[in-house]
Amino acid sequence: MVRYPPPVASDPPAKGGDDLGRTATAPGSSTRAEVAESLGASLGRYRLERELGEGGMGVVHAAYDPDLQRRIALKVLRIAAPSLEAKDRLLREARAMARLAHPNVVTVHEVGTANGRDYVAMELILGDTLAEWLRSERQRKVDIVAAFLAAGRGLAAAHAAGIVHRDFKPHNVLRSRAGRIVVTDFGLAREAQAELPAHHDSMPIAARPVMFPDSTPSSLSGITATGSLLGTPAYMAPEQWVGGAVTPATDQFAYCVALWEALAGERPFRGPTIDELRAQAAVGPSARAAAKIPRRLRPILRRGLDPDPAQRWPNMDALLAQIVRVERRPALALALGVGALLVAAIVFVAVRAGDELAAHPRCQPSVLQPERVWSPSSHTAAGRQTVAARLLDREVAAWGTAHAAACQLGPVERAPKLWCLDGVLARIDAVARATLANRNAPQIDAGALLIDPKVCELERAPRLMASASEDFRKVVTALLVHSASPAHQDEAAANQLVGDAKADPCALALAHLLAAEQQKSSAVRAHHLDEAQQEAERCGDDRVLAETAIASAQRMMDSEWLSSTVTAKLRLAEAAALRVKQDDLIAQVDLLKVEIAKRDENLDEAIRLGERAIAGFEKRGRLRAEINAGLGMLALQQIRATPADLAAVPAQLKAWRARAVTELGDGDVIVQALDLRAAEWAFDRGDVAGAHEQLSRVMRSPLDRSGATLQKIAGIVVDPRGQPMPGATVTAGRSLHGDSAGAGTAVFAEHDTLRMINTGPDGRFEIPDAVEDSVVVAELGDRRSSPETIGPDPLRLVLGPTSRLEGHVDLAGKAPTSVRIFVKDLARPITTRYSTIAPVAADGSFVIDGVPRHEVRVFADIDGLSDKVMGGTTLTVREPVVGGLALSLAQSTRQVHVLVRSLVNPGLENAEVIVFPGRVASMNALEINRQFHGGSIRWARQLEGEHAPPDIMHRARPGDLFATMTEIPEGGATACATALPGLSDDVLEHKLAAHLDKLQVICAPIPDDASVVLIQVPPFPRLD
Repeated sequence: MVRYPPPVASDPPAKGGDDLGRTATAPGSSTRAEVAESLGASLGRYRLERELGEGGMGVVHAAYDPDLQRRIALKVLRIAAPSLEAKDRLLREARAMARLAHPNVVTVHEVGTANGRDYVAMELILGDTLAEWLRSERQRKVDIVAAFLAAGRGLAAAHAAGIVHRDFKPHNVLRSRAGRIVVTDFGLAREAQAELPAHHDSMPIAARPVMFPDSTPSSLSGITATGSLLGTPAYMAPEQWVGGAVTPATDQFAYCVALWEALAGERPFRGPTIDELRAQAAVGPSARAAAKIPRRLRPILRRGLDPDPAQRWPNMDALLAQIVRVERRPALALALGVGALLVAAIVFVAVRAGDELAAHPRCQPSVLQPERVWSPSSHTAAGRQTVAARLLDREVAAWGTAHAAACQLGPVERAPKLWCLDGVLARIDAVARATLANRNAPQIDAGALLIDPKVCELERAPRLMASASEDFRKVVTALLVHSASPAHQDEAAANQLVGDAKADPCALALAHLLAAEQQKSSAVRAHHLDEAQQEAERCGDDRVLAETAIASAQRMMDSEWLSSTVTAKLRLAEAAALRVKQDDLIAQVDLLKVEIAKRDENLDEAIRLGERAIAGFEKRGRLRAEINAGLGMLALQQIRATPADLAAVPAQLKAWRARAVTELGDGDVIVQALDLRAAEWAFDRGDVAGAHEQLSRVMRSPLDRSGATLQKIAGIVVDPRGQPMPGATVTAGRSLHGDSAGAGTAVFAEHDTLRMINTGPDGRFEIPDAVEDSVVVAELGDRRSSPETIGPDPLRLVLGPTSRLEGHVDLAGKAPTSVRIFVKDLARPITTRYSTIAPVAADGSFVIDGVPRHEVRVFADIDGLSDKVMGGTTLTVREPVVGGLALSLAQSTRQVHVLVRSLVNPGLENAEVIVFPGRVASMNALEINRQFHGGSIRWARQLEGEHAPPDIMHRARPGDLFATMTEIPEGGATACATALPGLSDDVLEHKLAAHLDKLQVICAPIPDDASVVLIQVPPFPRLD
């Protein structure tokens, strides 16, 4: 649960001080129940979720901002019609905090009024107050000092901005579950006053009368605190008691009281009454009280508690630097214990350095030491992880340069950059540990989780967690192992990682991302991504937020075609990536934009964005990501098919392969992907034998089936008379294609599911590790079997004679490398996952062997950006050679808009539109598949958020989808549509392939003069 400073009534009595640790403020005029009842379920655009806590002037709620899709903390004034004082205090708090952009200060998003209530919207911190953390269990002194150093940096940043907190105490410091420390509750803050009133100088503080703080006018003040003592007595400096000027030295005093209390278990000043407390503060802490403080810290804290503000440390930076110096001195002294004379010299130098440090504070040291995070010996120990080792060498060097540059800045500019660099080094540490833990494993993509130190040079340095928990490091290791082998991992292991990471929201967010990648069900995947985003918000790390936002946008892009939801997710992902502004994160967003440009059929823009993404990955040394993006661009260039585009393909594939083999090894997954793409390119250029030679490289490499559901396939191969056929080749895979060189191949199919085996002397075969839902086919010489699916009984594959088809395609200006010939056996229902294919020569001619002697349908297929156009014919094959086939891709230029509307639901998730020549009746998808012999296919898009054609706007309803079909055949045509689910659900896709007869396709004739056709479709059916 998110904690804010608890109600004052719940604070435990301080030792010897009862209520002296509580804030002395005037009570609000409304009870908590009255405030909750009056607010209702929302305030303005914010949805209130639960109450987090209350203070003297307001109630804090957890709320949800639907515009930015994030959870926030909403502080609301107690009274609906606040007094000028209350409202001014709220605005003063907001302004003070909004002026600070520092990782150790809670971020203010907005201050406003809604429903008659004034509020401040702030970031939501998941954790406890520092007071609660100190009470929860006995903390190590080193951890206590580290927490207070972080809080001190927040105070120092406030002072540098001209702001004094005035009520610093452990209750006003939050500690997130990830360990981030932030100062909050600047409700008493005001601009610093330059000097004390002159009439106080001649009178000892102990003798001055108790006064209320003055009200020097400023943009943060302007009200008189009449009748109340602002501040918390136990932490107040002597000057606050007598109405003196409140300066940064006042906060320094409160800070030293709080740190003293945390280390000793009691405050330096104790008394049952305010008068006694004030008297003790006026003379400083006693030697007896200091006995419980570590000796090295006593003089530092006692100086910070000096009754005279002028005698305290010059500023918070000087105080913090002294604490850091003495905390590190014991280890330094032990390491350098080489003689009394040398020790004396070191002490002399240290004293001189300390004097200089007080006047000119040095740069704060990092939480981690870079030379321990990654050293030359670490590089040597990295073993096979050569790419990761080089990246880590580069990143640590860049970190050192950035850290040195940040140390040259002033305190205000320096603090957020140093905190950011601490976060960068924490990531480097986690990746370095993962690299060493996998020194003998395949090359990991270390750059995927590293943070470029340059991002800390941004005007607004991103918020990054300063240290990584053990859970976070475990998740990083799992993610990087996954990067070396992207196939599905063990879902149970991924879910276990989620369960183990629940204590750290940053680790949990990334664990959910990994679990989402292992899911075949889109619903389960969506659940993990939603959880990841929520945990990322709680984590508060800008890099984790960017990673989850990009993953969420990718899922939405995969599951929907084009909609306002898709574009909104893309905008959020881009905004999150720009908060970090790292080349490879921007590249990931560019790849999402590539998909949008493709769906908008803007090919040139898609290629431009893709090339920019390639460059972004290259800058960060992420070779796999660079090549994967590049393969997508080669596919687009092949569609654009200019002479320069086509000439670039083989040269680029060769260059990338050489780099990948050198850096990652011949067996790496990206080398397999390049070989597969080279096989596809050879095939499209008409070299079928060369394609199979290239493919053999892929098949010689071990296939990664981790995460796949495997099953045994057993059967027999026979001739038409039933005689067993020894030596036949049996191929199984989730999807297969036959071509002139073989009955079963993975060119343009799922190569990682392919299994091949030969039959024994009795014609029998057994494949022990075929993937689930495999298609199986057999061949021997020029004889081939029909494809079969796995059933409960042993398979019986019957070899039969095949034929050659020869023909010509009228390409109608299309590039031959983008056109393929498909032959489907109409006697078999398995045709959705098996067909025989052939390339098309430059002159449009084609030859295809291995065609079954059945009734078949032959297509010339061009697969463009979003529109698949097919021209085909049906024939019965009986002779060994069938020639003279004539196909055409020529289409008319007529355009028709097809509106798709649900008969039942208010909207559709997705729909597919098909235009056929001639008249076609409504039927199920299986029958459509059997009868289809040419036409065009396009995904429908949502009207909302799109520039829909004016012709359809007056007929459209909310939830309708539309598709603009640009090549309507002359002489009569039919438009058909069917509702479809999300596009990325593997489980549903397999069910759909097995139940095409349950999917209704609704068709309507296209009138000769029509520009719009409306088709109403039933919802997607249940397939269980």
